[in-house]
Amino acid sequence: MLMRFNVMQIVRLVGMVLAIAGIIYALEFMEGGIAVWFWVALLGVGFVGLLYTFRLTQRRLAAEERARERAEKRSGKRSRRKNRR
Repeated sequence: MLMRFNVMQIVRLVGMVLAIAGIIYALEFMEGGIAVWFWVALLGVGFVGLLYTFRLTQRRLAAEERARERAEKRSGKRSRRKNRR
């Protein structure tokens, strides 16, 4: 199955990579603690966003699968009715 990427997922992923780089930079070269917390918060927001998007995608795929199964079940009943006549 081909995984379709949402543009926002890619933006969040890039943001998370930048956040990791920012955390490393802030820990190494900055004395103030606020910079580290900014990058940690950005990483957390990105992670939560990716998790939320993943859950939405999984729900949508499950709903499509259920709808496909229901359609197949209905078409099976119709073909049996036609065969009886």
